[in-house]
Amino acid sequence: LKRLTFPAHDNWILRGFMYTFIGIIGMEQDVAIKVEDIASGTSSNILGPDYGNLFASLLMAITTWIMVGVGVLYMVLGMMCLQTWYERLEKEYQKKVEDWKRKKKREREIVKEKEEYVKYEK
Repeated sequence: LKRLTFPAHDNWILRGFMYTFIGIIGMEQDVAIKVEDIASGTSSNILGPDYGNLFASLLMAITTWIMVGVGVLYMVLGMMCLQTWYERLEKEYQKKVEDWKRKKKREREIVKEKEEYVKYEK
């Protein structure tokens, strides 16, 4: 089955740009949430944020940095023309799988013919 993709996902450079952009938006959103907490006075705890807010903030930071990292990786790999190399390897692999399936099917047919022949000879 051919998976349904967004047209920009066909090109690794554009995919990397989109992932990086989403990661940067997440970083800005995290900063906006922190600024809003400070401005509204809800973060008045002397000891710092409670564990829930700390965990949410840490999760947001880790996720956004991973998105940016994956986006940069896709852009670099796309600029190094590794997408065409990958697609060529994938096409060769699919051809080998199809050949193997045909070979296995033919072997099963031969075994079945031999069994029928032995049955017929008896």
